Amino acid sequence: MAPLSPVNPFPGIRPFEADEDHLFFGREKEIGDLLRRLGSHRFLSVTGTSGCGKSSLVRSGLIPALHSGSMVKAGSSWRIAVMRPGEDPIGHLAAALDHPEVLGQEGPLATTSRVLLEATLRRGSLGIVDAVRHARLLPYENVLVVVDQFEELFRFRRRSNIEQSRDDAVAFVKLLLEATKQKTCPLYVVLTMRSDFIGDCMRYPGLPEAVNDGQYLVPRMTRDGLRLAITGPVAVAGGEIAPRLVLRLLNDVGDNQDELPLLQHVLMRTWDHWSRHGQPGAPLDLVNYEAVGTLKNALSIHAEEAYEETGSDRGKRGAARIFSALTDTFSDPRGVRRPTSVADLGAICELPAADVMRVVEVFRRPGRSFLMPPASVPLGPDVIVDLSHESLMRCWARLITWAQQERASTAMYVRLSREATWHEEGTAGLWDDPELELGLRWRQENRPTAAWARRYSDMFDRAMQFLDRSEQHRDRLRAEKRSARLRRLVFARSLAALLLVVCLVIGWLYRVARREGDRAERNLGLATEAVGQLLVATDRNQKSVGADVPEMEQFRRELLERAKPFYGEFIAQQPDNEKLVTEMGAAHFRLGEISRMLDSPQEAEKEYRASTAASCSVASPSRTTPRSAPPTLTFAGRLPCSNRWPSRRGSCRRRRSWRASTTTWRSSCRKARKTRRRCSRRGTSTSGRF
Repeated sequence: MAPLSPVNPFPGIRPFEADEDHLFFGREKEIGDLLRRLGSHRFLSVTGTSGCGKSSLVRSGLIPALHSGSMVKAGSSWRIAVMRPGEDPIGHLAAALDHPEVLGQEGPLATTSRVLLEATLRRGSLGIVDAVRHARLLPYENVLVVVDQFEELFRFRRRSNIEQSRDDAVAFVKLLLEATKQKTCPLYVVLTMRSDFIGDCMRYPGLPEAVNDGQYLVPRMTRDGLRLAITGPVAVAGGEIAPRLVLRLLNDVGDNQDELPLLQHVLMRTWDHWSRHGQPGAPLDLVNYEAVGTLKNALSIHAEEAYEETGSDRGKRGAARIFSALTDTFSDPRGVRRPTSVADLGAICELPAADVMRVVEVFRRPGRSFLMPPASVPLGPDVIVDLSHESLMRCWARLITWAQQERASTAMYVRLSREATWHEEGTAGLWDDPELELGLRWRQENRPTAAWARRYSDMFDRAMQFLDRSEQHRDRLRAEKRSARLRRLVFARSLAALLLVVCLVIGWLYRVARREGDRAERNLGLATEAVGQLLVATDRNQKSVGADVPEMEQFRRELLERAKPFYGEFIAQQPDNEKLVTEMGAAHFRLGEISRMLDSPQEAEKEYRASTAASCSVASPSRTTPRSAPPTLTFAGRLPCSNRWPSRRGSCRRRRSWRASTTTWRSSCRKARKTRRRCSRRGTSTSGRF
């Protein structure tokens, strides 16, 4: 569909220019106030909040009024220089005055005019006056110097990396003040400044007084003025707007700080949408307004469309770095613009000038005007690129994120530069983690360049060397710690291996000892059983004693004599459990039997008593033994000769058992005597009988 109207009457977020005064509505009263103030005070300070329309009021209101002769005393012949302080206020003032329509020369002297103007300005505080005199203007011609965005001077004064920045800032202010104090030349000065920077004027002698005398605080536009600013350009362009859309716009503006730039931008977008999609004869209506995102989202949506048009990832990264370079929230948290040339943007962003210009063209295309200069001005390496308005920094969500990242990156670099300086002075050491890790990550993610760093500090090389030395120092310490940790680990592993070997040896020895102990215990049991069986067999074969030959009797006695030391060694131990005590009692009993068989009644009685004592200690239950525990099985019930062993059923039974054993023993003694007598009569001996 062909556009309904080829001309869009709304400039967007950029300010109105002097040749757009026919589209500038709603500020007629303010223009008259400015003319009266400028006529009475040659120094005029136009202040107001960001987005209140200061630049448009001066450019498209005051300047056209002066050219039209509205200030009667001065006439209508004006040479007007418009400039911004930027990074070189005196140099930019010389460039603005060097324009052919102001004080510049044409022809052969055009190349040297700029140099001569700047030298004249730097010669003294009356530099502007001298430059006007040297230009030999006509008596009725007036010179007006418009310093737009005067708050940039305060940021420039804080720049410690620019040599003599403070002196140049003070000299620039003196040039403006002295130009308006003298009365010989018709010189006028107009400043536009954000009201939140008025306090910074205290740093310059004479500036607060001049601002107080010639200050003009731009008021908010009334509802009628806003209505006229909406409907006036539409009528000039030959369009028509629906009343309900006008009412909706007035209500959406409200108390928004960026009301005028956002209003102009959404009207520009609504007009474009109506031109492309509207029906012939239909006015701008709510459907067009809502299609572009309304006042709240139109700017961010439009900026995102331009961002996507940058194409590849390289173009998008370039756009991010360019917009980050054009904003400054580090020098002043309130946020200010930072005009930069195309060549400097290429050095800062590490991009060729062609890539920078291609990105700038996308964002300054007709119908967008996010970046300045306008699309009608050709780009070149020396052309200054700038944001159209601060509202873009506050309303485009992606740019807000970029500005925050840029501020954090700048803070890290400034901190690193300061630490590097202190390290060279010997008042600080090298960085260590976590500061070093943060610094290395910052360098890897942001890839700072010397051109970018010069905007904040000239110690870029020193800061990078400091970071490299810190990294080397950290790596060396880590290597030493790693070596020490490795040595400790090797020692610990060796010690653990040694302990493991020792434990294995101890375990093996314990197993061998346990096996040998078990074997010894089994052998002891077998030996004990064999000796016990021998004694029982000897005791039971008393009747065959007389039939034995003397050699057998002697052999029997030798066996008994050899068994006696075995039991003597056994009872020499100190038992600590019931089983050993039981075996000990059995050993005493067998010794008693041996002594009895060897005709040693005293020793036999002694051993019997020891056996009885052992039997009593085992038979008496412990206090802690449960009643339900089974009775202890002692050697008394296991021996074949248990009829001679005392019972465990009380002292009376033990006494009866002892008497029975004694009686049996005495009977055995009598039988032995009888046997010896029979043997003596037969002429044989009983000593060898078994």
